[in-house]
Amino acid sequence: MAGGGTGGHLFPALALAEEFRRRDKAIEVIFVGSSQGMEKTLVPKYGYKLILLDVEAVKNRKGLGKIKPLLKAFKATLNAMKLLKELKPDGVIGSGAYSSGPVVLAARLLGIKTAILEQNVMPGLTNRVLGKIVHRVYISFEESEGYFPKRKTLLTGNPIRKDVLMAKGHLKKKAKDKFNIFVFGGSQGATAINAAFLDATEYLIDIWNSINVVHQTGKEGYAMAEAAYSRKGLRVELSTFIEDMATKYSESDLVIGRAGATTIAEITAMGLPSILVPYPFASDNHQEANAKTLEKKNAAIMIRQSDLTGSSLAAAIRKLYEDKVEFNKIKQAVQALGRPNAAEDAADDYFDMLEGEA
Repeated sequence: MAGGGTGGHLFPALALAEEFRRRDKAIEVIFVGSSQGMEKTLVPKYGYKLILLDVEAVKNRKGLGKIKPLLKAFKATLNAMKLLKELKPDGVIGSGAYSSGPVVLAARLLGIKTAILEQNVMPGLTNRVLGKIVHRVYISFEESEGYFPKRKTLLTGNPIRKDVLMAKGHLKKKAKDKFNIFVFGGSQGATAINAAFLDATEYLIDIWNSINVVHQTGKEGYAMAEAAYSRKGLRVELSTFIEDMATKYSESDLVIGRAGATTIAEITAMGLPSILVPYPFASDNHQEANAKTLEKKNAAIMIRQSDLTGSSLAAAIRKLYEDKVEFNKIKQAVQALGRPNAAEDAADDYFDMLEGEA
């Protein structure tokens, strides 16, 4: 498995690796990534061997600034070829991000069966390039089909962790008599979402006793949020970071957060209505493309960060709280988009391809 960088690229790879291991304990899954990504600390926690390459992103570099990362990519490809000759893997799967490029390219040059996972509606630069040479492309949205050769593209959905899937329907809601809202901005929190939600509470005082809030702020936003809630006299479950996201999803009626690929995959698999605030500085603005796809299918409400205020966020929350018909329509639409068997479907096809049946 090659790639990483962010959780959006890494967690689907971990979910697929988990599915490979579930099927055959003898399968050895080795990750190759960059020392600059979160894989450096996260992959070993999951019990996988990790090999690091010295690579840097080429995108957004200008002029002579591209020379260094291109030279590193060339060297990393040569090192990846040497590594693959030693390991002799049956297949190589890239999960996106610049660190996957040299490994997948090296594998293709060596005649190894290759595939990539595309988690977003709009593919990044690395996957747009690799999509032309790999044997298979696994996409999460049907809207991504136009970016890749049709004959090698398969709509599987985005693989997600088993703990999230197992939580669906197995845990009772923490507060069945209340409207349960889960607010988070990704693993690091989101300053804009934190500020807007704290402001939104001013517009929700009349229904606050009917709302139960879990708010993951990130480390930087915790002190401000704690002080604000205390000053307002509002009780919430406040955290800097939540490791057991599966439980929190299962206890929620509504999610408020960013529109990264992993978040989208998890809320659709769980069938959760959401208010999505795309991170406006994401590469190619891919988070807005993700959120728009759900919004067009009436499976979520999207608020651009430029339009995000306490008033606008409170209005969206109140609409879903008060209009049960609209809430249930969104819930049914998001459930229809969920692909909880994404890891199984990708694994089925990949094994068939290795055996020459696909």
